[in-house]
Amino acid sequence: MPRNNTVFEWGFKTKAENLSIQYREELGISKFKPLSAFELAQHLDIPIFTVDEAFDGNRNHPAYTIMNDPAKFNALWMPNEDGERIIIHNSNHSLYRQQSNLMHELAHIILGHVIPEEIGRVCMLYNLHYYNKKQEAEAKFLGACLQLTKPSILWVKKNNWSQEKISEYYTASSEMVRFRCNSIGNYRN
Repeated sequence: MPRNNTVFEWGFKTKAENLSIQYREELGISKFKPLSAFELAQHLDIPIFTVDEAFDGNRNHPAYTIMNDPAKFNALWMPNEDGERIIIHNSNHSLYRQQSNLMHELAHIILGHVIPEEIGRVCMLYNLHYYNKKQEAEAKFLGACLQLTKPSILWVKKNNWSQEKISEYYTASSEMVRFRCNSIGNYRN
């Protein structure tokens, strides 16, 4: 994964680290233990749907083929008809990638990210994707923290775990493990 040179607002990284521990505490999970994105979503009352569930089996819908392709679609959050936020994700990814995708989308919701209404309408009208560099960097960092807390990285370092063992234990892709270990700054394995 390329190094993220985004400069976050003062205190953002600390906030993200604290949120990763706070949600575990609320769920009665140790800061050293894995947190399932599905459990976190349930705790936050955020419904998660697979592409098949979102399209209710309508494989003829033009967007279905794109969203069901792991090379073209990971996950997204969006408001439903009632204005509640939901997540649609591609279940054709590995369990490791699904966790990362879902934590990223949960991070957008936790951080209160929004798509400006007028931009959202244009995106829907022309089938465009909204991209906000700052929001994406924040969601990437918080999503990584939710998956692997700072105390957990320091704990596995102390216990000389390999990246493969970390990946397996935390259901995190090797890319996510490298990103998170590098974000701690003093972990090399």
